[in-house]
Amino acid sequence: MHSMDKKDQYLIVVAVVICIIVSCLSPYIASGDPDGLEKSAEDSGLAEDFQIEEINGIPEAIFPDYAFADNPDDQALQVVALIIGVIITLGLGYAVAEIVKNRI
Repeated sequence: MHSMDKKDQYLIVVAVVICIIVSCLSPYIASGDPDGLEKSAEDSGLAEDFQIEEINGIPEAIFPDYAFADNPDDQALQVVALIIGVIITLGLGYAVAEIVKNRI
């Protein structure tokens, strides 16, 4: 196995920092009424035809609407939820990359 060179390490660190910055800013700059996904569903007519509650077997979201259930309008808690999501996503991506790398 070979290790990453400094250029690749620097690129990864910069990408992680950008992800965290976007996570911190998004609750303050994103429109919440309706959010982009809901607006797209409304514009396409899917909002009236499709209700996620009707589908059985789908578990509840850990952070619905990127917030903690106790206080969904608290933007600071939304930032925390987003950062946790970034860390989990990057960790899972890294784990998958390591598994694939070790199999090749």
